[in-house]
Amino acid sequence: MTPFPAAPESRLIGRVTRCSIQGFVGGIRMTEPDIPAFGALCRAPAQGGRSQVIGLIYEISIEDDDLARQLAASDVPQEEVRLDQQFVRPIPIEIRALSVGFHDGDGYLYDLPPQPPNTLADIFNLPPSEVRQFTASLAFLPLVLAAPQLPTDSLLAATFRLAAQARPESERRAFLVSAGRECARLLSGDLGRVNNLVRSLQGQHGS
Repeated sequence: MTPFPAAPESRLIGRVTRCSIQGFVGGIRMTEPDIPAFGALCRAPAQGGRSQVIGLIYEISIEDDDLARQLAASDVPQEEVRLDQQFVRPIPIEIRALSVGFHDGDGYLYDLPPQPPNTLADIFNLPPSEVRQFTASLAFLPLVLAAPQLPTDSLLAATFRLAAQARPESERRAFLVSAGRECARLLSGDLGRVNNLVRSLQGQHGS
């Protein structure tokens, strides 16, 4: 078994605070420009580093912040204070990710992982090269569609948009068309959802 490939462009976006086979939650302090996007893919080590759980970020929240609360309760803060608060000072965030696969050292498997990440495991974003590799197969879609109480349609549309952006411009339309077709196949019994997703994807590739 080979180690998970290093990706120098990966960024630390959290540390695991709660986890299960179905997904994980992480927290960290970071500046606003570095906060990950809804629908982005991330990874966290499991099984003592022998595997990497791939997560799909479905929730991002800014946690309670004493300084922000004090500023909000005071007179309207000066513009430079507001900008410092939003773009310079790290703020506490929490991300929630759905498990959509794992890397076992040899390749990606599109199923629930054998074990969840451990507490305080580092969570990294998937850089474009890894996004392309993971989304080369759409076999993770059933895990997303089966997840209860998630904004699944919006989540998939955001994920497809980010996965398309990770590809060369000449490949983006073909990827979105393929993603739309696979969703239509999996959701053949729910034409309303299919139409919503197709409309979202059409808006993204301009057709």
